[in-house]
Amino acid sequence: MNAYQELWWQQAKSDHAAFVLLRGRGVEQCHVLHYLQMAAEKIAKAYFWRSGKPPARSHAGLRQFLKFLGHIGSRDRERIANLFSFGRFSDFQNWIRAILPIAHDLDRLAPDLASDGPNAEYPWPHAAPQYAPAQFDFAVWATLKSGRGRDLMRVIHIAVERFPEYADT
Repeated sequence: MNAYQELWWQQAKSDHAAFVLLRGRGVEQCHVLHYLQMAAEKIAKAYFWRSGKPPARSHAGLRQFLKFLGHIGSRDRERIANLFSFGRFSDFQNWIRAILPIAHDLDRLAPDLASDGPNAEYPWPHAAPQYAPAQFDFAVWATLKSGRGRDLMRVIHIAVERFPEYADT
C-alpha cells in the first residue's frame, strides 16, 4: 500500500464508521446513505491509487471498483473471491453483475451524479426544490435492506476493513 492509498483508506474507514453509527441510531436515510456512498467512493479511490497516480475526479467509483475486481488477474482470483466471502471467483463475478445496478444507484446519491433528482445532501430540483433529503424515502435504502443490498453493504464493509490485504492486487 502506498502513502496515497493509506490516506484514502483512513478516510474510507472513518466514513464507514460514521455509516455504522448512524445506521444503528436510526438517523434519517439521507445521512446513513451519504456516509455509505462516501465510504464506497473513497475505498474505490484508495484502490485506484495503487498505480501512484490520482484516479479521475468523480464521485462515482463503486461500480468501477467492483467491475475491476471482477476482472482481476487469474493468479489473484481465488484469493480475492475468498477475501470477499465467495467460494469461487465465478460466483463473485456473477454476484458483481447482479449487484451493479444497486452500486450505480448508490453512486448516484452524490449531488454531482444525481442531476436534479434524489441525492443525499441537497433539496431538489435545484431551481425549485420540492424535496428535502431528510424527509425523503430513498428507494435505494429499501433495496440495500434486501438480500442483495445487504450483501453489497457486507462487501463494502470487507473492502474497507481488509483493504491492506488486496490494496496492491
